[in-house]
Amino acid sequence: MKKITITTTRYKEPNWLFHETIKSLSKQKKIIAKILILDQFFNKETKEYCKKLNNKNIKLEYMVIEPKWLSYARNYAIKLCKTDFLLYIDSDAIADEYRAYNLVTTFDLYDNVGIVWGKIIPKWHKKPLILVKADYIYDIYSMLDLWDEVKEVKKIVWANFWLNKKLLWKECYFDEILWRKPWKLLWWEETDLVDRTIKKGYKVLYNWKAKVLHQVLPERISYLWVFKRIYWWWYNRWLVWWKPKANNWEWKFNIWNYVFLLFVILPYFLWYIKWRYDRKYN
Repeated sequence: MKKITITTTRYKEPNWLFHETIKSLSKQKKIIAKILILDQFFNKETKEYCKKLNNKNIKLEYMVIEPKWLSYARNYAIKLCKTDFLLYIDSDAIADEYRAYNLVTTFDLYDNVGIVWGKIIPKWHKKPLILVKADYIYDIYSMLDLWDEVKEVKKIVWANFWLNKKLLWKECYFDEILWRKPWKLLWWEETDLVDRTIKKGYKVLYNWKAKVLHQVLPERISYLWVFKRIYWWWYNRWLVWWKPKANNWEWKFNIWNYVFLLFVILPYFLWYIKWRYDRKYN
């Protein structure tokens, strides 16, 4: 069995939510793993919980890191990782028991693979908004269920992905210039890593067998939350690309993508007003 490293980091998520993630990691099958639990604030209950979940093939290491941005935590895990493969999972996701195995075997089946990510399925904690029928809203929730096959892509979703640290080498880092905090929804670091990986001639693959459930809490199932998320999505693209560009997913025709188009365009105008203001007064 391959030896791998898995990591997850928590900012201020509640124990019950974070512990569901940790428990799912401790039950991974057909692999030998060291799991880095990076907590940004010390929590005695979580530390003791990690000790209880240690077993023959899975060793959990709890540690407290500085409460900075997500990119910092990810880079910290890269420095600690002593294996060729490093798997990331969000602190609000539940991994399928064969998730790690299916991700790592992708590197054995295909050559020159730098990044692999898997299927992300929602676990709604209340009835979802009708908006999620549109693909781009589903995407904003960090959910993707594209195909039941292994396929090369040009984008990843951060809730469920894996790095080939040995192959990427000097490119195996997340840019900390643009970081994500609870009040500032910027997420350029993943796209930047994918772009650098592809430019080096390495592949980015999607493997549908590597599955996680991404928990969506009630406070995120609101029109205001989606509106704010879309606003930052536009602002994020302006900071990185300077103009909107097409998404990289190969979506099939979906009438709901047109029905809810106005809901996406309105935040764009608000973003544009902010951009004009920033240019004039800053």
